[in-house]
Amino acid sequence: MQELNLRYFHSVAKTGSLSAAAEELHVAVSAVSRQVTNLEQRLGIKLFNRQPRGMQLTEAGKLLQAYALRNQLEVGNVIAQMQEVMTRQQQKITVACPDGMAWHFLPSVISSFISQYPDTHFDLHVVDSGRASELVKTGEADIALTFSLSPDIGIKIISSHSAAISALMSQDHPLANKATLYVEDLSHYPLTMSLNGSTMRYLFDVACSLSGIKVRPSFSCDSLGATYTMVCEHPNMIGLCSAVAVSGKTRQEGLVLKPLQEPQLSLRSLQVQVMAERHMPEHIDAFLTFLEERLKAACM
Repeated sequence: MQELNLRYFHSVAKTGSLSAAAEELHVAVSAVSRQVTNLEQRLGIKLFNRQPRGMQLTEAGKLLQAYALRNQLEVGNVIAQMQEVMTRQQQKITVACPDGMAWHFLPSVISSFISQYPDTHFDLHVVDSGRASELVKTGEADIALTFSLSPDIGIKIISSHSAAISALMSQDHPLANKATLYVEDLSHYPLTMSLNGSTMRYLFDVACSLSGIKVRPSFSCDSLGATYTMVCEHPNMIGLCSAVAVSGKTRQEGLVLKPLQEPQLSLRSLQVQVMAERHMPEHIDAFLTFLEERLKAACM
């Protein structure tokens, strides 16, 4: 399979049209069409369905696109390794995660890693959980640390940890010494949690529905930092979060984290994800090992 064929195919698959691919590649539309047709003829397989509004990948085309993405990334890794030998330039790791992991836990892990490996530098994309996985699948991120409710095609799960939803509150809160907490207990106090659309909000709403209660949050947001501040500032406020997200922080602020007993609140997991079948360079493997050690300690 020729490099040119694959490059033109990848561009059409990514942009969804011959004209957009031609513009991206700075060539004529006819040249792109010819390369794609030649590739299909050489393979004896239809890679695209020609639609009035663009080019849609067939199932065979999707398989080739996944290969093209891996090939592109691995070629990039080889080039980076060669450049490193010659110039000892810094090595980059791109991580995607939701806000809860970006607030304290992941920056703490990355900071410790950089202390040990100062030539490594990071890009961190803070997005919703689904988008974090998508960035890994498309090669825009090397690693996703994200919450998940179900398996995702094109993703390899390096590790999975329980991400049960807990109640964060002041150590002087009336519920702080209660042995067992249920969502019904929370309904009597002001509550702060994530906005609609998050895995946490979805599972909490399911638990409330099954318990036959309605809970209207006093404060909804997509920032764990804002939730944490609300709990610190309001004596009776309760915030919902995972234990890992606030690992190492609660004692400093006089807060406690109480597990909730509804089984629905334990259905999601915190996963370390990478692209399926991708061969990782050594510096990313080193960070994956480092991250896993920190996750195990935080989840104990």
